[in-house]
Amino acid sequence: MLNNKKQIKMTNLEVTGVRYQDTRRGVSYVCTTNAPNVLICNDGHGGATFIERHIDAKAYQHLNEFQLEELINKFENIQ
Repeated sequence: MLNNKKQIKMTNLEVTGVRYQDTRRGVSYVCTTNAPNVLICNDGHGGATFIERHIDAKAYQHLNEFQLEELINKFENIQ
């Protein structure tokens, strides 16, 4: 279970834009967020969705793939 500090950080993080691109194996995407220098990414090669490594993104590294995709779904109004 996440502690309260981490839960607050997740609820404060919001996706503000998504850019999709076709790859040889699927679709990749990069999502901008309301937090400076924090990007949510998927390389389109069958791997997990992740937070791009950056010193400013360290506070959000605890979020798993499903939590990140939930944020994207919320932005795109997908239930």
